[in-house]
Amino acid sequence: MQIRLRNQIQIDDQTEIIDQIYEADWTQKGGSHYLIYTNEEGEKAVLKFQEEELVMTRFSTPKSIMRFIKGGQAPVSIPTPLGLQHFITQTEHYQLDMKEQTIQLRYELKTPDSVQTFARYRLEISWS
Repeated sequence: MQIRLRNQIQIDDQTEIIDQIYEADWTQKGGSHYLIYTNEEGEKAVLKFQEEELVMTRFSTPKSIMRFIKGGQAPVSIPTPLGLQHFITQTEHYQLDMKEQTIQLRYELKTPDSVQTFARYRLEISWS
């Protein structure tokens, strides 16, 4: 199975598009679905998703966990060259389509006080 992650990132007036394809394994446990793959840095990554939520875990050092709640906010911690940075994800759009095997996500990465937007993202995840 393959997983494709297409991500459009907008920071200020600059836009970057990232398109990645990896070999992946899919499994279901309880009410959650899991896609497991190894990224370009050789790190294990796990996407755990349900109808209303997606959790992306990258087993880096330190571990990176991003959480997206349909129509809501979630705290996240992201390792950067400057150390562990804390943000909030504000998910504007989250759509899981199991028939088409896609997740569409639009979200903002905000400062912990939710005042300033660091970046805007349009992410589509598909698997087949």
